[in-house]
Amino acid sequence: MKLTEFFKNKRILVTGSAGTVGSELIKQLLSCFNAGEIIGLDNNETAIHYSETRFANFTNFHCYLGDVRDRDILIKTMSGIDIVFHCAAFKHVVLCERSPFEAVQTNIIGIQNIISAAFQNKVEKVIFTSSDKAVNPSSVMGTSKLMGERLITAATNARHNPNVTFTSCRFGNVLGS
Repeated sequence: MKLTEFFKNKRILVTGSAGTVGSELIKQLLSCFNAGEIIGLDNNETAIHYSETRFANFTNFHCYLGDVRDRDILIKTMSGIDIVFHCAAFKHVVLCERSPFEAVQTNIIGIQNIISAAFQNKVEKVIFTSSDKAVNPSSVMGTSKLMGERLITAATNARHNPNVTFTSCRFGNVLGS
């Protein structure tokens, strides 16, 4: 199956939509694929405003302010969604070292919330963007991303709903992130 067919008429949620990976993913989905609707979710109000301006010509793109730490927002936002790209995360190693509890809240509890909301809304697919720092982690950020991968794997194995597929993919260093 071609990717254009895979995304055709699907409702797609991108968390961290105003970040480096999320915004590029949205750009690609809007310009190259025939998605039915793309929903961007981010906790950065200014960056969301810029995203709405950047993609104003696309009537199938909508942004919302929200945080993956808030399970209720995710449950509401995932209603009717087919595919979730979970790109929201704290990614800067030094900042996560200084604020480890914040990294845990976003990078681990946030994933737990994504999984719970996906099961509740019977989402077809959840794709989690991880990091090369999850390989033999030596930092809070890498450890939190590895834990996220493990939670995604556990969700797949739990099979609360066999129709939901959970997948992780690891990124290396991304220019501008």
